[in-house]
Amino acid sequence: MTEVRRIDGHMVEPAVLKPFAAAVDRLGSDRFYRTLSGSLGVLVDRFYLIDGSTRSEPLIMQTELDKPVVNGSTYVKLFLPNDPLQVAIDSVKDDDTILCLKVAPCDIVVPAYRSMLERASVVERVSFIRKLGRNGWRCMTVVRRKTSGRFTERELSLLGSAYRLLTPLVDRHRSLIGEVVENRADRIAELEERFGQRYPALTPREREVCARAAMGISVEGCALDLGIAASSVLTYRKRAYQRLGISSAYELARLVLR
Repeated sequence: MTEVRRIDGHMVEPAVLKPFAAAVDRLGSDRFYRTLSGSLGVLVDRFYLIDGSTRSEPLIMQTELDKPVVNGSTYVKLFLPNDPLQVAIDSVKDDDTILCLKVAPCDIVVPAYRSMLERASVVERVSFIRKLGRNGWRCMTVVRRKTSGRFTERELSLLGSAYRLLTPLVDRHRSLIGEVVENRADRIAELEERFGQRYPALTPREREVCARAAMGISVEGCALDLGIAASSVLTYRKRAYQRLGISSAYELARLVLR
């Protein structure tokens, strides 16, 4: 039976930091995604990363050894509409929400897709999903076969913590290899200036946090960007929201993107 849970809090478990160092060393190289899948601190038999910011040409990376890369467009068009993952994606309402979705092969209604998972001896598929801005989303999916057994609660906790670091790392990697469409730094500077002009009551740090939140950058990504703690990001954002009379990143974006 499909199980969906919300992951609360913004703390990253120290246990995932050391394994992630290897992935950081591979930023910008063709070994990044495979190194990333081995840096989760948890055994996974398959690892998928889907960036659904553009439905027609989604980024999808699959790192199972000796297997061809999955075609992102094919998956999104043929399988995703009837996948429990789509329901979870549609239910994410804000950038701070991370959902954890556990799926067994019997939960898949598309016979061809379900059969494919059964032939691969998949016993459990777990996806972590969060929004990116207004229309985008990013999903990390990990899979266990029968020989490896299901994920434990401790392993799910570590994976959820690792997922919080995933977005800023992937964004940095894509920037290094030239995949990022817009100049992120210029866009952030433009929004900071716009917040300063329209809302002078905001402090410089609050403007920095608001600009990144308006772009869909996660709390963890903002913390890494500014070199401050995630708890500090939340404090600055809360103060800014109070000054602006708003309560969500969507309302924040409307203030400067309209």
